Amino acid sequence: MDYDLMVIGGGTAGMNAIKAAVGLGAKVAVVEEENFAGTCLRTG
Repeated sequence: MDYDLMVIGGGTAGMNAIKAAVGLGAKVAVVEEENFAGTCLRTG
């Protein structure tokens, strides 16, 4: 597997980094402990 960027954590900052990178055409891998997103996005 070949990625341009690996984001550790799918919280607010991670999701913004992913969105920006994908918008620029990057192939992004995400490492997240939970099933979906980070704590802020799941619990408010």
